[in-house]
Amino acid sequence: MISTTMKMKNVNYLKIKILFILFWTSTFTFSQSIWTAGPMLHINIGNDKVRASWGFEFAYWNFSHFPYSYDFCTEFEKKRIRLYGEVQTGFGLGGISAGPVLEIQTDVPAIRLGFQTSIWGNYFLGFDLRYRRIDNKSFFCPGTYVKMGFHSRDENGDEIPHSNSSSFDFGD
Repeated sequence: MISTTMKMKNVNYLKIKILFILFWTSTFTFSQSIWTAGPMLHINIGNDKVRASWGFEFAYWNFSHFPYSYDFCTEFEKKRIRLYGEVQTGFGLGGISAGPVLEIQTDVPAIRLGFQTSIWGNYFLGFDLRYRRIDNKSFFCPGTYVKMGFHSRDENGDEIPHSNSSSFDFGD
């Protein structure tokens, strides 16, 4: 019994490591246009429960030809931590996204894989409607978020300069 439990823990930790490496390295494989980051808040409705979750998401956007993005988020809910990555596309103020989700249950040692998809609308402040399926259980998760852009590049790949107070000339 002990060896089976040890094997399960090792397999679960290996899953976490592999997914983290895949999510992390895949964000560096594209030419960059803009990165965004910001907090998220969702209401998770499903499995006869309603629970709030919060997270922090990073996203990379490329608008060179067909607009595409890849994001990675760490999300926290009572007794659960979720890691997910999504591919997304959007035009103007709205779009769609989909990708795998890894859920770690913190009160008992359990790791579950799932899938989620969202429709969203935003500029810097956004709203989304998410459908998540983990371990044969479905969740509807409406939410809101705020994003801040950084490290932006123009169509030639040149970094777009941003103004800040240290570069302001006070007339000296």
